[in-house]
Amino acid sequence: MLYYGITACVVSLIAFCLLRPRAKVLIAFFVMTSCFDLVPRILFKVDVWDVGAVLLLIAWLQLALGKIKAPASTASYVVLLKVVVGWMVVCLLWSVLIYDYPLLNTVKASRQMIIGVLSFFVFRKLFAVDEGAYDFFMKTLYITTFALLPICLLQFVLHKQILFGLYREYGDVTRSLPVFLPLSLLHLWVIISKFLTASRIAIHEFMYAGMVVAVMVITFTRGIYLTSLFALGVMLLTLALKKSPSNIRLNFVGVQTFFFMLTLCGAVAYSAGYADKAIDRFNSAVDLVFEQKTKTNERNQDTYTGRLGIVKERFMLVLEHNPVVGYGFIHEDNVPSALKAKLRYGSVIYTPEYVERYKAGYPYVLAFHSADIGWADIIINTGIIGLALWLCLFAAFVGNFYMTARVAQAQYYNARLGHFLQISVGILLMFESNTFVSLVQIPAFMLAGYWYCEKRQPELLSGNSPASMQVASASM
Repeated sequence: MLYYGITACVVSLIAFCLLRPRAKVLIAFFVMTSCFDLVPRILFKVDVWDVGAVLLLIAWLQLALGKIKAPASTASYVVLLKVVVGWMVVCLLWSVLIYDYPLLNTVKASRQMIIGVLSFFVFRKLFAVDEGAYDFFMKTLYITTFALLPICLLQFVLHKQILFGLYREYGDVTRSLPVFLPLSLLHLWVIISKFLTASRIAIHEFMYAGMVVAVMVITFTRGIYLTSLFALGVMLLTLALKKSPSNIRLNFVGVQTFFFMLTLCGAVAYSAGYADKAIDRFNSAVDLVFEQKTKTNERNQDTYTGRLGIVKERFMLVLEHNPVVGYGFIHEDNVPSALKAKLRYGSVIYTPEYVERYKAGYPYVLAFHSADIGWADIIINTGIIGLALWLCLFAAFVGNFYMTARVAQAQYYNARLGHFLQISVGILLMFESNTFVSLVQIPAFMLAGYWYCEKRQPELLSGNSPASMQVASASM
């Protein structure tokens, strides 16, 4: 059986190498993203992200050896992204050479951040040298997520897990958070922006948008609720202020129709008894943000204060230890027991060996890193300088959009706006998750898509290729 498995892997790898670069990169991205929850994250004791990273490396080698060179970019956010990569490499070397962390564990601790950010340059090179690659990516992701969204809804209805993503009991219902939700939200912003600017919308796009909103609601995640509403508000404000090409304008009839449809759907959901838990979560989120006392119960605990406590505590520890590079890329297994004993905020470690210790009466131990707020991990991994570089990168990205919004190509504006909004959502979600620490290939792809929509050359808009007229919409 082992030989059959090895043979299958070799044949699959040869077949993969024979594919076009766009297909290679897409498959690598798909595998790195846990095959969109179709497989467990750990399969046969191997993290599927690592398999995808190897496939991405193979695809990058072919792109790097190609004759066509990607155009150089002087955009501030691209330059700063290169500086961020350089600083992370410095922190990685410091971790191994100065802090003397074990090499393998250090690579494990750094790989998703460093390789994830570097994947931006792979996507950028692909989109630059392959004219139809961006269209291919967007359409394939649209079709794939279109097929998976109903399964997420079916899980909720049947109260039974089907996909391998996050799935938890929530009172008398279940909540799930599919790993591909950011990609679905990207398409949602594109569809909504097209609707609000009186562009043509296909029937399947209405269906897609409805499913995305439903899946977003049943995540029962307060951060996603608030950031999505924030993104919608930014979209309306951006279009109202005419931060768009001259022939793209906010259509007020479309705005009225949109809010009427939104209100109608909300009323139907509320009358059917499906909206009470979502409303309860949203109200508690608003209370927490505005520092009001919220009714604390099993479903609505104040996790926001704890998250801020994690950042403050890790920040002070880094200042004491080494404010320049922080603790570097320290693996959780290498965190000293004395340091763990100092922690007052964080999540309990629930690895199999620790679970066995807890059963034997061993006291609960808090993890040094946290998936609940990415800013803390950035401070730990890259120090105060790393945090400052990331903040400068985000500021440069936002500034770039608004400084160039009116001169962007109209054919790509809705897609560019969608990428901008979803990256902004990811930045805000760093207060409740780790968008730019884990699975970083997702925001890297969105940033590369934003770059492509910004830098699309006029000669490619001449109509010589059908793809040139269909960029970034979710149409199939």
